[in-house]
Amino acid sequence: MALVTVALYLCVLVGAVMVDGTVEAQAQHKALTQQAVEIQTGNQEAFQEALSASLAVTQQQQLLLAANLQDQASAQATVGDGESQSSGSGESGQSSSGSSSQTTTTSSVANANGEFQADAYGYTGADKIDYWKSLNSDVIGYLRIPGTNISHPVLRNTTDVNYYTSKGIDQQYSYYGVLWTNPNTVVGDSSEISSNTVIYGHNWTNYSATPRIGNANDIMFAQLTGYHWLNMAKSYPYIYYSTEKEQMTFKIFACFYTELAFNYNQPEGDMDYIISEARSRSLHDFDVKVDSSDKILTLSTCTRAYGSTNNQRFVVMARLLRSGETIEPVTVTANTDFKAPNVWG
Repeated sequence: MALVTVALYLCVLVGAVMVDGTVEAQAQHKALTQQAVEIQTGNQEAFQEALSASLAVTQQQQLLLAANLQDQASAQATVGDGESQSSGSGESGQSSSGSSSQTTTTSSVANANGEFQADAYGYTGADKIDYWKSLNSDVIGYLRIPGTNISHPVLRNTTDVNYYTSKGIDQQYSYYGVLWTNPNTVVGDSSEISSNTVIYGHNWTNYSATPRIGNANDIMFAQLTGYHWLNMAKSYPYIYYSTEKEQMTFKIFACFYTELAFNYNQPEGDMDYIISEARSRSLHDFDVKVDSSDKILTLSTCTRAYGSTNNQRFVVMARLLRSGETIEPVTVTANTDFKAPNVWG
């Protein structure tokens, strides 16, 4: 009986999925764990079995995390001396050393000082697409955000936006999941992709009202919330998103908290409204021109910055570099009158 009860608690956690497929954050996980602890005295064996299941990370998920460390090491080697070099990055998914990961994370934190970090750019991660696609044909691209440990394949299930909320690259249960997009997201080169490519990812460790900038324990989109801070936005205002057809660079123009009622996550629609609303909500003002003719990249993750409600997200939006544009510093200032989300409405 105790085992069944614990299993039900775990099912509730997995089932707590919202419109964009993100699950309840760590606060709920702690509550469910506490309830499981109360059962422990009644059935130690059942408790241990359930706890082991709740902490399980699949073999392919371990590959994903290991390859992320390798991506970071490759990026460091590529741009470490400020000169263009071969990435030298393989596709084996083998793990780098722990010291390399810690060095990269520490460097990211130290460099988020409000000075544009040109040396962070150069490696896009596009060379990883074929490897990850060989493991799962749902892989459609690769996302890398310099200054963070976010360097992962992007997946698309063509029938269910929630399909990957609790699955790894191997399509088995995963606590951390993957990065995924909407079923109707169009893939191709920069002329073919959706007006708004929306990518979702979990944030289990960095969802407070004062998120940190970089930590070795942050997985998937947990480091995205570092853009809450002005210095992070100034230091790393560009994002790489690549498909099999093209390596693309996007320039950030908004970072904001929102309630789910704002339909920022539509692949097509009234982009002028979405852009205008995103800029009015942005914590920072970016000196970046953007309109409905631009291709948009939208990154969405969970937060609890505005309390315990799950009706809130942290979002970063960027637009594709225009013809003739290059990676260079972006003027970013504090938005002193940003529109706060109505998460309790």
